[in-house]
Amino acid sequence: MRTDAAELLLAHMRARSHVAPKRLEAPGPNADALNLMFSAAAQAPDHGRIRPWRFIVIPQEKREALGQAFVQALQARDAKASQAELNTAYDKAFRAPCLVLAVLSHVPSEPQVPTHERLVSLGCAIQNMLLMAQTLAIGSGITSGQSMNASSIRELFKLHIDEECVCYLAFGHVTAHKPQRTRSEPAAFVSVLD
Repeated sequence: MRTDAAELLLAHMRARSHVAPKRLEAPGPNADALNLMFSAAAQAPDHGRIRPWRFIVIPQEKREALGQAFVQALQARDAKASQAELNTAYDKAFRAPCLVLAVLSHVPSEPQVPTHERLVSLGCAIQNMLLMAQTLAIGSGITSGQSMNASSIRELFKLHIDEECVCYLAFGHVTAHKPQRTRSEPAAFVSVLD
């Protein structure tokens, strides 16, 4: 048994924590690091080999369009949103040097793969990316929100009718580390069927 490798992996898992996009600064991952993170995503479990997910990188030159889509999404659900709220929605598009959208596919498949299995696969792909980022000393965070599947967002990303936005992944240099939170010990969540 390779206990050294297992202990090293567990150390990276323990060190990983969510970092809010507003606390992530440049430099973000370079092309090689991003490729390693996407290669890690490709190792996720995938029943039927249908790859029911994809990722869309949002380059800096598209952040303004994303900001406008966030504003439109807020206006669509709250016609009375203040200018300050609209500004905050717009500004979210510019947080973190690297921003990636995770998209789930509901395209019918053979074999039939239910939604919960597709979500598990996407979750594993995301976790693999986060762990690779941690290994590369890159901070990461996951965000979502009420605008995830607003029409303005769906139009910007040219989503198919059978796709849905699940979350954004943010990557960059951590400006300030929060204290590590205490994680549960296995005894707190593992039982044996009797």
